[in-house]
This record gives sequence, structure tokens and C-alpha cells, in this order.
Amino acid sequence: MSLHEVASDLTKSTVIGDLPNDILHRILEKLPIKDTVVTSILSKQWLHVWSTLPHFVFDHLFFDHVGASAASIIRKILMQHTESIQGFHLISKSHTLLQSDVDQFIMFVSNHGVEKFTLDMDTDWKYLLPHSIFTCSTLTDLKLSRCMLKLPVPDAQFPNLVSLQLKLFSIERPVGSNNATLILPMLETLELMCCFNVHSVNLVCPKLVNLSILTSYTITFQCFDVNSLFGRIKHELALVPATDTLDVSLNLQSLKISDLKINVKCFSSLFYLLRNCGMLVELDLDLLEKVDATRNHSSELFYYLKSHEQVISEALQTIRKVTLRKFQGTAIEMYLVEVILVNSPNLKRMSLKKLEEN
Repeated sequence: MSLHEVASDLTKSTVIGDLPNDILHRILEKLPIKDTVVTSILSKQWLHVWSTLPHFVFDHLFFDHVGASAASIIRKILMQHTESIQGFHLISKSHTLLQSDVDQFIMFVSNHGVEKFTLDMDTDWKYLLPHSIFTCSTLTDLKLSRCMLKLPVPDAQFPNLVSLQLKLFSIERPVGSNNATLILPMLETLELMCCFNVHSVNLVCPKLVNLSILTSYTITFQCFDVNSLFGRIKHELALVPATDTLDVSLNLQSLKISDLKINVKCFSSLFYLLRNCGMLVELDLDLLEKVDATRNHSSELFYYLKSHEQVISEALQTIRKVTLRKFQGTAIEMYLVEVILVNSPNLKRMSLKKLEEN
């Protein structure tokens, strides 16, 4: 419904209850769920509006308010619902929820056409995802935090999933078992944040164009059979550079490196990676570590940058925009700026951002 149509309905309505259900749904979704529930006792009409609400958010405010009754209240709310559920978001710090409770919630929303599902289990136990989640063919957006999954799962796939975000997520598989395959034919965006044992999965995702990897662990290019995967990715964020060889040229158009250590090993990996990105136009470097205080490290890096001019020149040929974050103006940083300016014939813009500007 357009803004003009909404305004027209508002002028015709004398009370809020006369508004169309989709407008009432939007209003209720802006309220804390504890207040939304109260509207169901106003009238039969409001009960119908409540029972057809398409999105549910059970967040920290909800759990702080209901305490130990959280599981039973969520169960009652879901049982009263009569229509499909487009979005279900469970963000829990509650120690009262059991594995069986969350399993029931997932089963219910899976059977009611859920499209967007968020699960963040910040509790003293790690939630084990049931294999039944793979039966939910309607999912388009999935965000999982502080959960775990046991593999292999036969025929594991999300046929309509477009966006997948995994945070503090771990994967377990039997000792000696082969890597499992997860089929994601429609996936376009994948975000991995501090995940553990992700290399246990081979992803089949022919439409993937956006990949974000942010981790405190070592990332290697073998992860997710990435040699073939990277060939299709256009935008990459937060990749920790590694030194593994790449068998294909990459189609990256933009690349952000988070927490880039200023040392020879990381810069060598960076320029090697850039040489495989013949279409790259935007480079964003988030500088992590200053080495000027360590004379030996600084000398090594100065020598590397001076002695590998050919490699660096090949790496920077297509770059048009460079951003250096957490910039402090140290001697090695200033020399890096000089190297980039000299070896980037197509450079149009360079931004230097201090730590407080990030």
C-alpha cells in the first residue's frame, strides 16, 4: 500500500480500529510484544488483528518482563495465531527456555510459512538445531547465533534461502566422516562471524554474490571449497587474508579487509589476493596493528614494499577507490599511502579515516 493510500485511509477513519489490517499490523509491530498482546482484549476485531500478526519479536525486553513464564507465554501466543507467520525472531538471554521449547517453536513456525527467522540463544547452554529446520522450504532469511548443528544431515538444503547469517555458530560432525553438503540454490548473501569448524561443510550456492567473513580463527581459502565459490562473488566484506593458493580469478568488485595486521605476512597475502581480482574497483582496509614501535618489523615491511614493486603494481591496476581505516599517520602508514598512489593508475579517490571516524 502506497503512502498516498495510507493517508487516504487515515482521512476516512474516525478511530484507529477502522484502519486496514495491514496498517494495524505495522502499528502493532512497532510496540513491545507485551503491549501488543493487551490489544487482543479490546474487541473481537482487535483479537483478529492480533491473531493474524505476521511478525513476532521476542527480545530481551520480553524475557526481562515475563521471566520464568517465557516458554509458556510464547507457546500460548503461537497457538492463538491463525495465519501464516512471515517473521519470527527469538533473541533470548533466558535460562528458563529448554531445548525442547525452542524445538517446538521452530516446528510451529516452520509449519506456518515463516520467511524470516532469527535465533540468538545467549544462554548458559548451546542450542542444538533440530534437523527439522531443513524441512522449512519457505525460509528466505535466516540468522543463527550461539547455536550448533550436527552433521551430516541427509539432503540438507534450504531451497529458497536468499540470506544466511551465522554468528558464534559451531558445526560438529562424527570423527572420520566426510564433509557434508548444504545445498542453497537461491543464496545471494552469506555472513560468517566467529564461527567454528565451518570447513566441515561444502556449500552449493551458484547465485552467491555477497560474502562476509569475520573471525577470530584462521580463515583459509579451502573453506567451503572457496576456489570455485569465489569466482562468482562480487562483494566481499571482512575477510581475513590468508596465504593459500587460488586456482581461479575472482570477480570481486569491492573488497573489505577487517583487522589487517601491518606486517609482511598479511601484506603479502593481501597483494597476492588482489592480483587475482581483475575487476576490483573498491578496496577498504581496516588497519589493526601498528608496527612502527618495533624497528625490525618496520624495516621488514619497508623492504617488502620497496622490493615487490611489480607484484604491488599488478595488484593495484584496477583500483579506483581506497579507504584506510584506523589511520594514525605512522611512518609505515604514510609509506603505504605513497605506494598505493604510485601504483594505482586508475585511482580516483583515497580516504584516510582516523579511529574515531570509524
